[in-house]
Amino acid sequence: AQTSVSIAMHLLGHHDSPSGQVRKNQAMDKVQQAIGMMSETDQEVLALRHFEELSNSEAAKVLDISEKNASIRYVRALKRLKDIMSDFSGPIEDI
Repeated sequence: AQTSVSIAMHLLGHHDSPSGQVRKNQAMDKVQQAIGMMSETDQEVLALRHFEELSNSEAAKVLDISEKNASIRYVRALKRLKDIMSDFSGPIEDI
């Protein structure tokens, strides 16, 4: 659960206005829910790349896989996240 919170916060960035903060909180709830629906592998790849800010090469070493496979996993995890998010009501571009 902590990983999904961290990833969501990193992906959403910062909003200064009160209305921006409300939109960010709503989006964060959606992103957290979506990430919670993903496999542990997808969550780990996203956490390594976004929260830990590792490169494909560094993430590959952590996962003990090739750099190419790390890249493929990352792109697939992002696509799965986008697909899950598109199932939620409300436009994704608000996020």
